[in-house]
Amino acid sequence: MTARKFLEKHQMYYEQMPMAQLRQAYRQDMEAALRGEKSSVMMLPSFLRSDAEPARGEQVLMIDAGGTNLRAGLGHFEPDGSVQVDALKKRRMPGTDEPVEAEEMFRQIAAFALEYAGEARRACISFSYAFDSLPDGDGRIVRLCKELQVRHAEGAPICASLETELQRMGAPGSRSWRAINDSVGSLLGGMAGAARGSYDDYIGFILGTGTNACCCLPSAWVTKSPAAMAMGGETIVNTESGCFDRLLRGTADRILDAASELPGDHIAEKMVSGSYYKQLLRETLLLACREGILSPEARDRISTLHFTSALVDQFCKDPHGDNPIARALPAAREQDFANELNLALLERAARVAAGCLCAILDMRALQPGSRVCVCADGTMLRKNPVLLPRMEAVMAAEHPEISTSFRFVEDATILGCAWAALI
Repeated sequence: MTARKFLEKHQMYYEQMPMAQLRQAYRQDMEAALRGEKSSVMMLPSFLRSDAEPARGEQVLMIDAGGTNLRAGLGHFEPDGSVQVDALKKRRMPGTDEPVEAEEMFRQIAAFALEYAGEARRACISFSYAFDSLPDGDGRIVRLCKELQVRHAEGAPICASLETELQRMGAPGSRSWRAINDSVGSLLGGMAGAARGSYDDYIGFILGTGTNACCCLPSAWVTKSPAAMAMGGETIVNTESGCFDRLLRGTADRILDAASELPGDHIAEKMVSGSYYKQLLRETLLLACREGILSPEARDRISTLHFTSALVDQFCKDPHGDNPIARALPAAREQDFANELNLALLERAARVAAGCLCAILDMRALQPGSRVCVCADGTMLRKNPVLLPRMEAVMAAEHPEISTSFRFVEDATILGCAWAALI
């Protein structure tokens, strides 16, 4: 059996989800969420005007609470509009290695940032999980994902909790806070790292441990939020696109979902992101073993192999080479099958991810010839050799009238924190 026939049998082949239907479904859910109607995406307004300019010269405490890593530092904008990062350090995000209570998560983040806290009167945290932004700049956690093990976090105020912990630790003074989503940070960081007049529109996009996108939309469209509508102009909206669930799920998708921390949640993320894709490939190969397409020897090796994103990347580059996944497949025929299967699953992932961005372009209705900067970040985009080129090809085919460029800015979310805190 070919890899295509196998995936079609299990409803996992990319052509079984036509792009036209995918774009339409994303757009329908986005527009419904803006109206406060039932939707699998959230469309959370950030209460940040997309045309605002950051103040110059003032020091900012910046925190990036990512899917895997936590970073903290200081930064400011120079008179010419460039961002200067004055100090930056990194550690593992609380809850990635062992379960913690929400209060302990905030305590550890505050303790990590304490040495910088006295240097700035403004602070911003990029928080890579779903939260409701509040007009005062704070945010209340909706839910955590990416397999983060933090208990009782739902409803907790992010900024107020951090400031409370800093005060308990003796941090001098007090800080004016803002919480932003990491996709918002990526968008603002990309804008900070590019001449704003170089592009007609900007989209923030993350595809690493998890996935998400944000975009600029007329405030008047966010009818579920009177406060957002009252802002006027355009506001930045966090889609929470990793939650999108109007997708055809196959056998291995359901196996992976059932074994996850939150079954039934973040369906799109479980098809495309680094936290899940390596597991999805493993489960799909094991499914082929159970059906006798791959040998018992391959089954024994795959079942004991710890799949990582780095191993998947190595296999993509050389499916017959000296790498752990290729070595787990004793016959060249099995390596060929696994390679075709992996490329097809990555094509599906590229289409699911690009479908979100194409739906945003559909909503924006830009003039032909417009230039769009996708302010991108995340290890899946940066390191997987297949995914980004396939996304670019899909978007060029779906929107040939628009010039779309993926731009990676170093420390984009940290730069975005500085921008958000100073507008």
